[in-house]
Amino acid sequence: MRDEAIIMDEEARIRLASLEQSEAEIRIDESSMKAESSLNQDEAASLSEEELLQNGMLCSLTQRVMIISPMPERVKSLLVALSSECFDVFSLHDFNKSMLQSLQPELLVYDAIPVVHASGGNTLQAGAELLESAEMHAVPVLILLDQKSYDTRGTFALGTAELLVWPAKPEQAVKQINRMLLNRPTGAAKVPAEDIRSFKDIEIDLKKMTVDRAGQRIDLTKTEYDLLLHFISSDGSVLTRESLLDTVWGLQFYGGSNLVDAHIKSLRKKLKDSAVAPKYIVTVRGVGYRLADIRDR
Repeated sequence: MRDEAIIMDEEARIRLASLEQSEAEIRIDESSMKAESSLNQDEAASLSEEELLQNGMLCSLTQRVMIISPMPERVKSLLVALSSECFDVFSLHDFNKSMLQSLQPELLVYDAIPVVHASGGNTLQAGAELLESAEMHAVPVLILLDQKSYDTRGTFALGTAELLVWPAKPEQAVKQINRMLLNRPTGAAKVPAEDIRSFKDIEIDLKKMTVDRAGQRIDLTKTEYDLLLHFISSDGSVLTRESLLDTVWGLQFYGGSNLVDAHIKSLRKKLKDSAVAPKYIVTVRGVGYRLADIRDR
């Protein structure tokens, strides 16, 4: 009996030692994760806005997608995938024409789940108002259907809307959405004049926060967008570096004007502008910047 007790005590000590080792390993892993997280935060803090954008750590201004689904859990994976791809995503339980007008999405995703409108026949009929409004505003629509609804859809008028059997891999949906946005006709919907700021061939849509140059979308960071909007909204007067820092960055700044210079350089590059022969932004040496006029080239 004494020998058995000694063996049992030895086994208990081994189990205790193993448990303590496992707990130590967990603590080490947690410490490593915290350290890695801290390093990532420190790395992000040391990078400029442009560097963060290039490294995929910061999203540029992007396109808006509105998802309408009575069961958000069904489209959760798509919402996450779109957000990861730097889309601005709005999720609604039901379609509302006023939201379409106020949010002005570039694309609608309509989840035509059959259980919601089972008493109304073909589930696509519930989206008739959505399709009509989307067509009026020239907004492409992607309709999500289950396999049975897809097979029995008949000849229901979809207009230019596209279909996707759902659930599916979210990457497949993102790929289809990108293609639909790429093929979307430009200038199909008329934007109210008060929502537009323009200078030469640059056009800024204030509601969508988008910038087009000669009809082509220009991806700007939030700071670059604010800088450009401030220039175009000005009367052409010289804007000092200090005033730009105060207006755009919100700083009462007394030094480090190279921050403005760096962002102006990046903005010019994206606009294909030149400091030597400026088309959009002119450098006023020793003072700041102003909008270019016809005599500056």
